[in-house]
Amino acid sequence: MSTKKERRKIVVEKTEAEKDRILKIMLEADIYTKTLDPLIESYLDIFEIYQTMFIEWKDKGFPSTQRHTNKAGATNNSKHPLAQQVETWSEKKTKALDLLGLTNKGRNGNGVTGGSSVRKDEKMEKPEKKVSQLDAHRNKWRNKA
Repeated sequence: MSTKKERRKIVVEKTEAEKDRILKIMLEADIYTKTLDPLIESYLDIFEIYQTMFIEWKDKGFPSTQRHTNKAGATNNSKHPLAQQVETWSEKKTKALDLLGLTNKGRNGNGVTGGSSVRKDEKMEKPEKKVSQLDAHRNKWRNKA
């Protein structure tokens, strides 16, 4: 178990490291502009809250449920509040990363990966479309009508 002061120090260090990591990735990918600074700050706020909740949940031993006694006196298991918070802030963190363009959702699915089998001195051509006898017969009579 760590104290609040130790947890705060850990969160600040991780937030600074995350800021450096995000800026490095964005600069290397050449997608960083000054107009993204407010969005980056928003992401870092979300990241800081997520880390705070995560560390607190970790210190408690990652309980998934907790016992709750209602007014009638019945005791039930319910999802632990910290588990819910970590899940919620994790989703918000992912959405913020998506807005920054740091997830693979925005990538085009038709992108070419790997090299081409065509040499540079060769010209790539589409294969000719073969017409079956049935299609030729159909086209013959369609053109007359």
